[in-house]
Amino acid sequence: MVSTCFWWTPFQALCRGSPVPGQRRSYPKSFKAQIVEECTQPGASVAGVALSHGLNANLVHKWIRRQQAQLPAVPSGFIPIPLVPSGPATPSAADRAIQIAIPHRTGKLSVQWPGNDPEGCARFLRELLK
Repeated sequence: MVSTCFWWTPFQALCRGSPVPGQRRSYPKSFKAQIVEECTQPGASVAGVALSHGLNANLVHKWIRRQQAQLPAVPSGFIPIPLVPSGPATPSAADRAIQIAIPHRTGKLSVQWPGNDPEGCARFLRELLK
């Protein structure tokens, strides 16, 4: 039986086995590496490289994924930074004073109430605003 192949390229001569229906071709690792290298060149597209060699672009994508999976993981750029305590801690809500400014017809009433007694401040304001 004579096989007529119109899509044959010189690189296909590297594959082992003949294009028998139902049988997959196997390509040497050096050929796969060459194709993957061509795909990494600036301006090269995977589809263009695959087409120029008579290959399926999905097959070339698979070769690229497999090669990337075999590469050693790049360590992250984590650099430990020692934490130095800053100046005095900010006062808590209980230590801060409650400041209220109420406009009045004779002027402005300004009140500072201890922050640890918000209920007392609320009672004072209720009585003041009655």
